[in-house]
Amino acid sequence: MHGKLKCLLFIVCSLFYLPSYAQELEPTLEEFKQQQQWDAKLELGNALLNNQRITAQNRTVIYAGLADTALSSGHFSDAFNYFKLLELETSGSLLPSEHFRAIKMQGVALFYQGLFKQAITQYTRALDIAKINNQPLEQANLLNNIGLAYFNMHKLVATLDYYLKAKEIYEKVGSEQDKGDILINIAGVYIRLSRYENAMSIYQDVLKIFRKLDDNLGIAMVHNNMGVVYFESNQLDLAMHYYQLATRYYLSVNNMNKLATQYTNIANVNIILNKVELAYEQAQLAIEYSLKIDNKNLELTALQTLAKVQLVRGMLDEAKTNIERVFELLKEHSNDRIMRDGLGTHALIEASRGNYENAMQLHEKYNNELRKLRSDSIVKALAVLEKQFKATQLNQEIKELKQDRKLQELKMKQRSQLTVFIFVLLFLVIVTGVALYRRGSEKRAKQYLAEQVAQRTAELQGVAQELRAANDVKSQFLANVSHEIRTPLTAILGQTDDLMNGLYEPEQLKDELAIIQRHSNHLKSLINDVLDLSKIEANRLELNISCFDMVQLVNDVHAMFNPQAKAKNLRLVLENKVGDEFYTRLDIMRVKQILINLCANAIKFTQSGQVLIALNKTEQGIVLIVKDTGIGMSSSQLKLIFEYFSQADNSISRRFGGTGLGLSLSQQLASMMGGYISVQSEYKKGSQFSFFLPCAQVSSEQSDIGQIEQNKKQLSGTVLLAEDHADNRRFISRYLRSLGLDVIAVENGEQAVEQCLQIYPDLVLLDIQMPIMDGRAAFELLKKCGFQRPIFALTANAMSHEIDDYLTLGFNGYLAKPLDKDLFYKTLSENLDQVHSDEPNVPSDIDISDLVISFKQSFGLESENITQHFLSEDFDALQKDSHRILGAAQMFALDEIASAAKNLDSVLLQKGIKDKEYIKQLVSELQAVLQKYNET
Repeated sequence: MHGKLKCLLFIVCSLFYLPSYAQELEPTLEEFKQQQQWDAKLELGNALLNNQRITAQNRTVIYAGLADTALSSGHFSDAFNYFKLLELETSGSLLPSEHFRAIKMQGVALFYQGLFKQAITQYTRALDIAKINNQPLEQANLLNNIGLAYFNMHKLVATLDYYLKAKEIYEKVGSEQDKGDILINIAGVYIRLSRYENAMSIYQDVLKIFRKLDDNLGIAMVHNNMGVVYFESNQLDLAMHYYQLATRYYLSVNNMNKLATQYTNIANVNIILNKVELAYEQAQLAIEYSLKIDNKNLELTALQTLAKVQLVRGMLDEAKTNIERVFELLKEHSNDRIMRDGLGTHALIEASRGNYENAMQLHEKYNNELRKLRSDSIVKALAVLEKQFKATQLNQEIKELKQDRKLQELKMKQRSQLTVFIFVLLFLVIVTGVALYRRGSEKRAKQYLAEQVAQRTAELQGVAQELRAANDVKSQFLANVSHEIRTPLTAILGQTDDLMNGLYEPEQLKDELAIIQRHSNHLKSLINDVLDLSKIEANRLELNISCFDMVQLVNDVHAMFNPQAKAKNLRLVLENKVGDEFYTRLDIMRVKQILINLCANAIKFTQSGQVLIALNKTEQGIVLIVKDTGIGMSSSQLKLIFEYFSQADNSISRRFGGTGLGLSLSQQLASMMGGYISVQSEYKKGSQFSFFLPCAQVSSEQSDIGQIEQNKKQLSGTVLLAEDHADNRRFISRYLRSLGLDVIAVENGEQAVEQCLQIYPDLVLLDIQMPIMDGRAAFELLKKCGFQRPIFALTANAMSHEIDDYLTLGFNGYLAKPLDKDLFYKTLSENLDQVHSDEPNVPSDIDISDLVISFKQSFGLESENITQHFLSEDFDALQKDSHRILGAAQMFALDEIASAAKNLDSVLLQKGIKDKEYIKQLVSELQAVLQKYNET
């Protein structure tokens, strides 16, 4: 009796205590539910689970939360363990749905680890429960999952069996998404069976479904599988295109499982394209992602690809190590396809190492696996398809496949009798034949694309709408930039006309020339903005880091704009809070370019008041502030302030001028140096731009500002100049000789090659467009002949894609026309020896007036050539005429002629049918300009 009373007392006390304890747990449990970071959630979960008074219901919530977070964050092994604990916790409970989900998700976690056999076991357990509970959709999902696991094990008969069972259920109760997913999987089997047309037909249908559903993941999966189809059918360019589309999406969502597969696929394409270095990097990325998610199946696939790359690179020991690792993983993770491919790769490695007996044995195993594959897997799988779909065409294909199998078996018997010598020779032939194969594949790809044009018309209509929108933006930019260019150009032409007609006083000559120089520099800055933007978009812009005094730079900019501010009755205030000096290492030209742009905008948009330039220190570096009392901006205008070709509104371009490139370019330059630009503005009250730059203060001894000008010494060496235009050739030769160099001047590529091989100059400057043999052909011929000295492209074509072409071809660099003498000297001095003397001997300027006169005297002959080539419709010769005139006009700063020649040159360079009327108009404009200058 006494014992019963004690038990009753304990129960009563517990009833009062438990609510209090639950209230204590509630905040921690709520924090656990809200937490999405794995490490933090694991710590909270363990703290709750270690408390002995936690309820079974709370344990279920904690196990489920930890399992789901581990799965979503890529910790698949932890996810499996917690789903297992969740299964045990819900066994025999009142949560049958949670118990079922725990078992199914164990299979998912095992699948993502590449443990396909174990995953099938858990899927099968869950499938039995779904059948008992009469859940047809869950049954279809599990059948699909089991089929996918068998597919990854290359068990095609079992794969089809489960896929078709799932498809039958989806047809009755599934959504459009479900039907699309199962069709993707079935199409994957078609690929393995080499039925690429059937697979592609399915993918095109499914792609329409996923686009209608706006399913980006499904679209990415279809793109990847289309890439596989094109890869297997040797259409490598299309394969690479679709692989990259899929990769772009998986990178955006950080899907490491898919990324490991994508980089393996891309690496395999680059192996065939002989882009070995790219393939090597991509195979390593595939391994890195597979290791992050601990997926052994993806790891062995990536390792097998890496071994092939290492074999091609001659890294035989590393290739052998990796292929042996593949076979170790295959003992636990069965995959017939990887094993077969691995045997072939291993045989090649052993043959290359000289182990011919091992190579022959591995080759025989490879042939056996191939015969087994063709004899069993494909025939059985096709039999299933024939039974399910009853396709007459498929029956015929089965007969053809059997005939192919017999023929392949006969060929394999013949190949097995070949010697190891022929085997190695075949490998060498494949390596050397990659270049020829690429040409053939490109030709096939172009032919295929031509056949697909009609089918893509509907899709192109949508693209055309987007292009029209983009064209509107660029049209606005062209309107702005054309106005900006015409303004200084009008001033230059007016001043030069006055000078040529003698409408000036002798004592005013220097002032007149100063006006021309100022407007020319403004015009140059506009063009440089466009070129810098082009370089940034092509990832070709490089920073030139040097040590300089930030205080001195700000003082220089303040002094530069002080006259402009006074001319507008503005106060230009300088506020320095960093001291007398602040030396640091950055790209001084880009920092100054950004600050000048901000100050120019501030003065331009301020009509009264002041402009403040402030220099302050921060914990990370410095901040440059430009604050004005100008027109300001609204919140809607601020959103567009850093966009390309954008200004606060279009009327600003008419009131104040500007291309709309400055702030966008400044923001990108700041980003390249690790900084950023922020803006605060109030409409009609003013704006404040803050330029943050991370940097460290260094000692003044490291400063190298001004050293270039002080160290411009004479150079020594021989330079070969190939330039077809006589006046250009004389001008550049004159400048090179002023630097102390010996010059060999020729007028075409053929002469350049001949002189290079005879004299072997220290440096070569090749114009790109020349008669007889152009610069590209001359460069390739010199390289084939073993010429190793630096070769630079000398060209008026200075856009980013053209520069990429020159560098990809192998040029050491390029020099644009008209010549930037500082850059020209810097390039030469980096490749030639300097003459060490106490006094620099490089002249500051060179008289070229005789060359300009000579160039103008040639206008009559040039005009006759243009007329003759136009009337004979020899557009190639006409293009060379326009390009020759363009280069010389740019060199001698005859901008009106350069503009007319460039318009004609651009149209003639375009591929396709020529618009003769438009060309006639451009020819007339160029001849009119030539006639004008010829008369003066």
